[in-house]
Amino acid sequence: MKTASLFYEKIYTFEKEFHFIHFNSKSMRTKLFIISMLMTGFALCITSCGKKQDTQIKTDSTIVAGKIFDASMNNITLISVNGDTLNISTMDADPAKVPGVMVDDSVTVTYTIDETNNVKVAKALTVTAHSPRYYLTGTWVEPNPIKPTENQGITLKEDGTAESVNMATLLFKSWRLENSTLLLKSESIGNKQTITGIDTLQIVKLNADSLILSSRGNIIWRLTRSK
Repeated sequence: MKTASLFYEKIYTFEKEFHFIHFNSKSMRTKLFIISMLMTGFALCITSCGKKQDTQIKTDSTIVAGKIFDASMNNITLISVNGDTLNISTMDADPAKVPGVMVDDSVTVTYTIDETNNVKVAKALTVTAHSPRYYLTGTWVEPNPIKPTENQGITLKEDGTAESVNMATLLFKSWRLENSTLLLKSESIGNKQTITGIDTLQIVKLNADSLILSSRGNIIWRLTRSK
């Protein structure tokens, strides 16, 4: 009987210990799960908080006029009328508002400055390439072949009228542009008579500063814009 009593006592003791261990194992698993979740959240917080965020700053738009010095698929280099050199990105620009341009084109560009992580990039919003008529208006001169210290030439006004510059016997009256052809109406004065005529001149070169005209394949005028 004593042996049986000892046997049952050991079983009872084992059950108590097993129940304690089992209970505490569940508790431990719960605690470990909570600790794991807290550590995961903490790690995510550290990662998120420690990650450097991109900072973007945009300025108001600016308008500048000038001449194209270089042009590529995603960038244009502009020499402004003040002599400043600007590199302007055309990447991701609207093709309808930022058309392709060529070197020496006179343009007006509206752009904004985008700053990301202290790196500034000028981005084009609109680019207006001026028509040949825009280029033509103004005063164009060349050295006088008789008096090289003096200039002669022509003034083409926006209203279509024209005036001679230091040319007493050839008076320009009006002008018009047809494609790449410049038509000049003039009066030639000499020998007590006045002859009215229209010169048909081909535009060989035209940009903001230079105008070269030919007639029947021969260059007759190499003009520069008068400042």
